Amino acid sequence: MFRTGRVLERSRQPNFMIGDRHLTMDERLIQIQDDIRSEFGWSLDKDLYVAKWLVDELVSSASQSRSLVDLNKTWDSIRRELLSHSGSIAIVGAAVEIEEIKDAIRQGCRFIVADGSGEIFSHLEDPKEGWDSVIGVVSDGDGGTGLSLSIENNIPMIIHAHGDNQDSLRHLIPRVSGLPISITHQTPFSIDGMVNPGGFTDGDRAVCIVVSMGISVSNIVLLGTRSDVVGRFSGTTEPERKLLKLRWMKRILEELGFSGII
Repeated sequence: MFRTGRVLERSRQPNFMIGDRHLTMDERLIQIQDDIRSEFGWSLDKDLYVAKWLVDELVSSASQSRSLVDLNKTWDSIRRELLSHSGSIAIVGAAVEIEEIKDAIRQGCRFIVADGSGEIFSHLEDPKEGWDSVIGVVSDGDGGTGLSLSIENNIPMIIHAHGDNQDSLRHLIPRVSGLPISITHQTPFSIDGMVNPGGFTDGDRAVCIVVSMGISVSNIVLLGTRSDVVGRFSGTTEPERKLLKLRWMKRILEELGFSGII
């Protein structure tokens, strides 16, 4: 019912190099972000601007009362909870179906939710059963009803900054003043209080986050992760453009070592 990642054989891995040096996994994921910016004509300067703006908004706003230490503590707290779980970690994507969730709960999975995909828990007889198993939600701010439900259930949130989501984040920030928050960016630069684990869409970025925190690919299951359809829990988007983005999602997941993604 859901797919488990497995490591690709070395001969099948893409061969990324700088000069005569093979890139590490982290470097390859950052290179893919550069490739995506190039394909869509997006600006690295704008990605960097919004990332720095988000840090400033979270640590300087009187309503937030956060520090860079607080942002880092949330990252560490989510990591500890992931590593303390003896079962599998399920990433809940936008095309998820209720039977996938029920199967994952029966198998004792804990969840990382991609943006608005947590809305699927509303279809459980007891939605709290789903929310109680959620470790964190990964969002760039456009998750609609599902994101609102994550906030209502006090789920720790990893918020992502990119060049064209400043308005969404501006509306989101006042709503999460009481939540544990960590933040990510998609630039090749080091930014205090932020992390770039790789990734592009909320779903594959959630996987990159979990892998960067020390969870083995073999212990991650993907729910509702498809590149051929726009999931019903996706944010507002143009279908054709979204499908192009999902193809990049698939490439990132395959780079991490997942196979069998539709």
